[in-house]
Amino acid sequence: MRRRSLWSEQPTEVRFFLLLSAFGIGIGIAYWFVAYETAGTVLLVGFGLATGLIGLRLLLVGAPRLRAGDPDRPFLDESGRLPDETLAPFAVGLGVAVAATGLIFGLAPVVLGALPLAWGASRWLSAARAELDAQVLDEARGRPRARNEVATRATGTRRIEP
Repeated sequence: MRRRSLWSEQPTEVRFFLLLSAFGIGIGIAYWFVAYETAGTVLLVGFGLATGLIGLRLLLVGAPRLRAGDPDRPFLDESGRLPDETLAPFAVGLGVAVAATGLIFGLAPVVLGALPLAWGASRWLSAARAELDAQVLDEARGRPRARNEVATRATGTRRIEP
């Protein structure tokens, strides 16, 4: 008879929060012995205890389970359009992060951050606009959405496989 681990049978959410708890408490203890600094230690151990409470609550009460036919499941219909893979969100985030350092270092990071921010925003918005135009065109034609919708690369969308 093979013995199964109780840990592997737990939902991912429970394992995630309990691992975060162990990490926060462990780093908090190590931080105390390295820095002897009260505020950081209290914050790290508090983070560990808070995530531990969430993990224990999920362990004891159980994480809510949504079945495939459950009407409360918000993203059950997977037949819509999906955007193309793009670096635009990353470029926007990078641009904002670099530009935000301008609060400390002056105007140069703001100018450098504006470049990827502008490029990413324009690409992201143009893809969103093309996706909306394709959807409106499909609705105007009266074409019902298929389960495996096919759209061209020009519209910024791709095929959804089952």
